[in-house]
Parts: sequence; structure tokens; C-alpha cells
Amino acid sequence: MKNTKRIAALIMALIMVFALCACSDDDDAKGKVEPGTVETGAPSAEPEKTLELGTLSGGKYANDYFGFGCELDDQWTYADEDQLLSMIQATADLIDDENFKDDILDADMFYDMMAVYYDGVTSMNVVVQNIGAAYGALLDEETMVDETIKVLPDQLAAASMDVQSCEHVTVEFAGADHDGILTHSTVNGGDVYQLQTYMKKPSIGSRLSSSGEDIVTTATYLPTFI
Repeated sequence: MKNTKRIAALIMALIMVFALCACSDDDDAKGKVEPGTVETGAPSAEPEKTLELGTLSGGKYANDYFGFGCELDDQWTYADEDQLLSMIQATADLIDDENFKDDILDADMFYDMMAVYYDGVTSMNVVVQNIGAAYGALLDEETMVDETIKVLPDQLAAASMDVQSCEHVTVEFAGADHDGILTHSTVNGGDVYQLQTYMKKPSIGSRLSSSGEDIVTTATYLPTFI
């Protein structure tokens, strides 16, 4: 049972990682995300802001860079730093298709937060990815959702997930409306539902391989975020 619940939680995260991979297949368009470091760039009228990991304190998660957070009760368990660092590899290990597996491992992303409810199945996740200057110029949140929906069913099929529906929706996240994806899949006869949204933001003062990169984050279990 414990293993089944862990797989279910990973599957929820898998949908989100695939969604980000769908928008960043061109290596030349991507930079490298290195949270927690600062590089002095061109002068800006705005104060420099470093891309940092979110923080946890007393059941409260906050990410000052993106300006959102949530507070959970003791029925939720946050993943620790080591677990977050292992999530991309753990997600890739669920994939049979080697090309899709490589896409996940090569994508410039990291888990900033993952929390699992006491049932061991319901989870919420925050994943951050650098989509690069080229994609950042071309893709707004609406376009990212539309492009993701085109490829997501085939990608999830590589993880033995049968997509029943994949809809473009508008969701309220952190006090504002954002484009999102509502996905219904089946795995081993069980239903998996995922609601996710994107928040795109230009990087400011973050150490990336080139300047002007765009950082995108995806979050799930949206009603909890403020």
C-alpha cells in the first residue's frame, strides 16, 4: 500500500513535469537555473531579486521570488530537501520511452515544494523551470497551456497513463486569474485528477547562462495558495 501511494503521488508530479517539458524542447533556447546564486547583470531600476528556493516554517511555505505561498495543517507532510532533489529522477524512472525520459532529465527545472496529504495520494507541487529567452519571448501563459495540451496525452501515455480529458481552464491562483490545465487520467484502473497553472516571470539578478531568461513555475492544488 505504501508503494502504491508513493507512485500515485509521483504520478501527480509527473503530469506537471511533462507540461513544463512540452514548452522547452529546444536546448538552444534554454538557460540553466541555479537557485540561490546571484550574478550582477545590466543596471536596472528595480532592486535585484535572487531566484531562491521557497522556505518552510511551521507548516507555512513561502516563495518570495514568485510572491506566493500556502499554510497547511498537520494532515499534510512536506517533502524535505533530499526528497525534492530526487523527484526529477524519480519521475523519469516511471517512463518507458527513453526520449521522454531524456527530456525530463535534461530539462532545466527543480522542485521547490511538494506536500502529500494524509491519504498518501493527494499532493500539491511547485516546480520551477527556466524556459529561456527565446521561449520567454514567444510564450505567454495562455500559449504555454495550449502547446502543452497538444502533446501531454502522448507524453503521459509513455508513463502508462490513459488521458480521458485535458482541458484549458481559467483558475484563481494566489489572488489572480491564470491559465491552467485540468487533466483526468486513469492509471491501473484508478482515476487521477490534476489541476495546474503557470506563472511566468522574467528573471532578475539570477545566475543563468545568459541574461534575459524567463522563469516559469507550475503549481497544483491551487486553492491553498495565497
